[in-house]
Order: sequence, then C-alpha cells, then structure tokens
Amino acid sequence: MTSGVRALGIAALVWSLALGASAADRPQAADSKAVVLAFYRLALQDMRPAEAFQRYGAPDFVEHSQDSAGGDTKATVVFLQQLIARSPHPKWEVIRAVAEGDLVFLHVRYLAAPGAPEIAVAEVFRVKDGKLAEHWDVISGPPDKVTNPNSRF
Repeated sequence: MTSGVRALGIAALVWSLALGASAADRPQAADSKAVVLAFYRLALQDMRPAEAFQRYGAPDFVEHSQDSAGGDTKATVVFLQQLIARSPHPKWEVIRAVAEGDLVFLHVRYLAAPGAPEIAVAEVFRVKDGKLAEHWDVISGPPDKVTNPNSRF
C-alpha cells in the first residue's frame, strides 16, 4: 500500500511540474488575447482604426495582409478606414479567440451590411510588450455551392 501511495505522489508531482511549465505561458497568452480583443473592438466593431492603432499598435507594426499596400500601420489604417467607409453597415463578429504565447488567433464572421454574404476571416496577431507587433489574415468569401451541412462558423 505504501509503494502505491508513493507512486501516486510521484505521479502527482510529475503532473504538477508538467502543468507548471505550461502555466508559465498562460499569463502572457491571456494578456495578449485581451490586447487583441480590445484592439479589435475599438478598430473594427467601434470603427475607430486610427485610435486603436495609436493605443494598441507597436511603433514598428508589420502588416502581412495583401490588402494593405504599405505593410505598416499607416497603410493598414487607411485600408480599414476605406473598408469601413465603403461598407453600408459593416459588422465584425469574433466567433473564436485562441491565444498561445505571443500569438492570438481570431475566427471572425464579417458582414458588409445586413443580409450581405458572410465572409470568414482568420486573423493572427503577434503581441510584443503588450502591443500589436504583426498581423496576418486569411479571408474566405462565401462558397459558390454549399456542399457541407456544417457552418463555417
């Protein structure tokens, strides 16, 4: 019985050490996720991208989206302002948000106007020192023919 209790104690110790290693990453991931969600809310849901970048963007922010002509903060703000201006009632809805270390992944439903086709957006942000350092996206318009009964969202 004693060896069984000892083995259980050793297993619990090993398990807690393993969890402790990943737990060290959790505060950074949680902080990064909070920064990205606050940025997203201000930039796109409240439609104030310039203010959002001023508050949450790193000075050397790098944009990888092919929609941003210059790949920097200024070009991205201009692109987002133009997108907001030409969309009758744009709506960005964050469906999922996942953080790992300094990376935050968003799964977003975008509608240019009520009743418009749903656009699926996958956003990836890298956060450094509490600021957005980099951004990538993958955008998928509505399929021509729906063959899968499961929603993209």
